[in-house]
Amino acid sequence: MTAEVVGILSYNLKDYGKSAVATRRQQHELLRFERPDVLCLQEIWDDSDDLSVLGRHVATIAEALGMRGMAVPARRSHCHMAILWRPEFAALSQRSHGLTLWHGLGVVQLDIGAPVPLRVAVTHLAPWDPEQRLADVRTITGLLSDPAAATVIAGDWNSFGADHTYDPEPDWSQLAPHKVWRHVRWSDAPDTAPRADRRPAELLRRSGLHDAAPHLGAPWQATGGHMGADLSRRLDAFWTTRPQALRGYHVIDTSAARLLSDHLPIRIDLDPTALGTGSAGSR
Repeated sequence: MTAEVVGILSYNLKDYGKSAVATRRQQHELLRFERPDVLCLQEIWDDSDDLSVLGRHVATIAEALGMRGMAVPARRSHCHMAILWRPEFAALSQRSHGLTLWHGLGVVQLDIGAPVPLRVAVTHLAPWDPEQRLADVRTITGLLSDPAAATVIAGDWNSFGADHTYDPEPDWSQLAPHKVWRHVRWSDAPDTAPRADRRPAELLRRSGLHDAAPHLGAPWQATGGHMGADLSRRLDAFWTTRPQALRGYHVIDTSAARLLSDHLPIRIDLDPTALGTGSAGSR
């Protein structure tokens, strides 16, 4: 039986594992309240060689939520990821990609009772290097931009949206000067005014993927910066090859969420019956 909507949630947990046990339990409680059908997580900490701690962390989260899951290693950064799903969904395939990605990429194909399988991916782009972020997205689009596949990619993109009318240019004077270069297009002329590097999002867009929040006309809302260490900006986003299946998007902005991580969770709702047709308006 196909659900009316499938809820997918993405959440950067801020070093889950190094964080206090009480913080982790409160994050579990937040997620239990949201009851996502699919959950994409970033920043699960494990710097051990065999990644045994990562496995235990993912198992703990899955048990707390009554879900099944796969760990997605990020060996270069030790900030790993995971995808979890309701036990009634059959996992048709699971794959993790390291390649040259700064963190990594996890992909699971799920039978959710829809006309076609749903391919869900999680990623986390480089925090400091605009060129690495663009290179990461070249790999991601090479693997996941097939318009024939019903795909949702969730991630902490550490970047900006393609459309400056939706994701406005930030006030760079609010950021320490030595940090600005991490986010802007490089110029050999030192007096050039800083401009946000939007190339990763533009490459996703040109590859036929759609940014859920602006596609639905959702009011702009920052997902990071509320703890004061960064610009207030939309770091987290869902991209999909099936924009016509989107039925809702929102940022989980509560007082509890603001205390538990430097990222706010985001959620989309999908209509499974609309996943069977190709991407509308793909470029």
